[in-house]
Amino acid sequence: MSETQPLAVDFTQEDEVLQILPRLPLRSSANLGWNGFYIQQHQQPAWETPEYAHTRHMLLIHSPNLTIQAERWFDGRRQQEQFGGGTNIVIVPATILHQANWNQESPFSLLFLEPDRLIQVAYESITVDRVELIPQHAMHDPLIDQIGRALAAELETNQLNSRLFADSLTIALSIHLLRHYSNWQQPLREDTVGLAQRKLQQAIEYINENLAVDLTIGAIANELEMSQYYFSRLFKQSLGISPYQYVMQQRLERAKYLLRTTSLAVAAIAAQVGFSSQNQLTIQFRKFTGTTPSGYRKTF
Repeated sequence: MSETQPLAVDFTQEDEVLQILPRLPLRSSANLGWNGFYIQQHQQPAWETPEYAHTRHMLLIHSPNLTIQAERWFDGRRQQEQFGGGTNIVIVPATILHQANWNQESPFSLLFLEPDRLIQVAYESITVDRVELIPQHAMHDPLIDQIGRALAAELETNQLNSRLFADSLTIALSIHLLRHYSNWQQPLREDTVGLAQRKLQQAIEYINENLAVDLTIGAIANELEMSQYYFSRLFKQSLGISPYQYVMQQRLERAKYLLRTTSLAVAAIAAQVGFSSQNQLTIQFRKFTGTTPSGYRKTF
């Protein structure tokens, strides 16, 4: 183990990444404006890190297609690890002393969650203002892997209007971490009634009036004077879909209306309904309708 004073590292700062790893990340969400949440994609050679502590909770997601031997220390306690065959998730809580080495070059993603963001969700869901994550060596967790893949795909497309999507996944990830990897053992609060009709209508009106902007869960929840977690959960109970899914549906419905009733260019329609580019609209339009915006327009 290192005999030097352990480092406290903020991986959103390039010079601090290079104190721990030999290469900068290939991609980062730092410029996308995601609230309290970051993702980086890395390709790093065989390496041994110094002992250090993250300023944020870190989730490491290794490529499932490579078998890699590694060692990891949490607070000085060593354990051997093997990645591959679905065992590809590590949880490193903020401030815990951490060191690792691995035996070959490998691609991986790092997800960083602000501790205050997790505490906020904890307070809203279990009425507690102090909660700790438990370190986890290499393990299998399909939900974390799925969330990581979805965020990595969003990062690769570099979509600027992606905060609502990131918000939704961050809340889902936070709840999963609290339920399965924290020191809090009591069940989270559950509500089955949904939003009051007045609040639901207020949310729908706010969404429809702001489709063209980069909506966030926080902005909608603030409009209703509710917490983000509480709003997200009750909205889904009311309509059967998440706020992100509802916003996507409404954006595509408005795009279809404009394609039918105007001669606006597809790029202009994309901007009017809240997509950052014509390509983003085309991807989502094909995903939900089976055709492109131009193909849809030709049927009228």
